[in-house]
Amino acid sequence: MSALRTIYRYWVLLMAVAVVVQIGFAGVGAFGALDKATEGRSVDEDAFLASFDPHAILGSLIVLGGLLLFLLSFSAGRRRVFQSLGVFVLIFAQMILGWSGSAVPWVLGLLHPINALIILGLLGSMAAREWSWGRMATREPVTAPPPAA
Repeated sequence: MSALRTIYRYWVLLMAVAVVVQIGFAGVGAFGALDKATEGRSVDEDAFLASFDPHAILGSLIVLGGLLLFLLSFSAGRRRVFQSLGVFVLIFAQMILGWSGSAVPWVLGLLHPINALIILGLLGSMAAREWSWGRMATREPVTAPPPAA
């Protein structure tokens, strides 16, 4: 396995983990804002958005990571290029949905978490495939027994 293909294999797994953490950061942001409001503190737009700072920062890094995944995929095979491009397009759409979700919350806001789950599912299946292929490549080849005389 080439070095770039090995990096791709680990990068896909890291991206899947990053998306899980990102979904967690969304929960931290939502419940952090709710906690401020229930304590009687004023929750203006700045305070609300500050609750989502970790989510926004990691989201930006995930966009860059998706671009890197796409670039690494060129060393890993044609199917991986198309899958990685699909991941990058979904991640880019996720960024747009995050920026514009409050404009039409029942459409764009609703699509933001659904798209996150689609991204996670795609990355998870890609990572599982990469790691199962790695195990298959290290196994001894199976040979058929000699024919009976």
